[in-house]
Amino acid sequence: MSETALSGKNYVVTGANSGIGFFSARRFAQLGANVALVCRNESRGRDAVAQIIATTGNENISLYLADFSSLASVSEMADNLLRDIPKIDVLCNNAGGVNGSRTVTEEGFETTFVSNHLSGFLLTKKLLPAILNAAGEDQVRIVFTSSYGHFDSALDFGDLGLEESYSTLKAYGRSKLMNLLSARELQHRLVGENVAVSSFHPGTIRTPIWNKGGALARLLGLILYPFMKNVEQGSDTFIWLASAEDHASKGAHGHYFYKRKRAKTAKFATNEDAKRLWQISEELIAPYC
Repeated sequence: MSETALSGKNYVVTGANSGIGFFSARRFAQLGANVALVCRNESRGRDAVAQIIATTGNENISLYLADFSSLASVSEMADNLLRDIPKIDVLCNNAGGVNGSRTVTEEGFETTFVSNHLSGFLLTKKLLPAILNAAGEDQVRIVFTSSYGHFDSALDFGDLGLEESYSTLKAYGRSKLMNLLSARELQHRLVGENVAVSSFHPGTIRTPIWNKGGALARLLGLILYPFMKNVEQGSDTFIWLASAEDHASKGAHGHYFYKRKRAKTAKFATNEDAKRLWQISEELIAPYC
């Protein structure tokens, strides 16, 4: 792609101060896009903005702050984005994390459930008017960072907050299943619109996330470290889905990808569950819309 391929395009990238979020945001900026970085920590966010401007020469980089464990915080940030950016060409739902033990937010949600799924769902719903405003001749895109971890277990709609059987890997895996299902159902709901929705598995990446999930995650990180991909490798499919000009990325149609190819999903990742999850998620975020 030319270094001005994304000139004039407005990109929003969540979880953008480190890992594949930061690397991808920097690449979009390098290609000329106006990039809004959504971060939780202001200091780290400002550092990320400064690094991207310094390395790309693109000064059209902005910072928005939100705590993804708080739907109220995400809702307020989304309002600010809508005020500042009436047309959004690409939304990259990348923010997320892991937790070593089960915790509940002040709003009453299990932390991984809200941080990895509900907040991105709320942000997407609120930004849809701006995304549809940009859906002209050029196809606009919404990309969800999912994971192979979605194969871990099916959703239990009677216990989405994992009150009965919490584990770090189960909470993370189910949240990534929710990302995949959200992408699929959103594409179904946007039939007829010039919007491509997709999800992807970045691979097992050397990122700080392995230090944030308790003893088991740290142990797995140590064992798998020699076999992990670097951030550049993990960002490749993300960047491709969000910016490439070829037919495969532009016609993602709700599918799940790995290494730029459509990948298999768990048998329990059904369209019925996607629809049910969407309906329940809409009910849960309604007070924050």
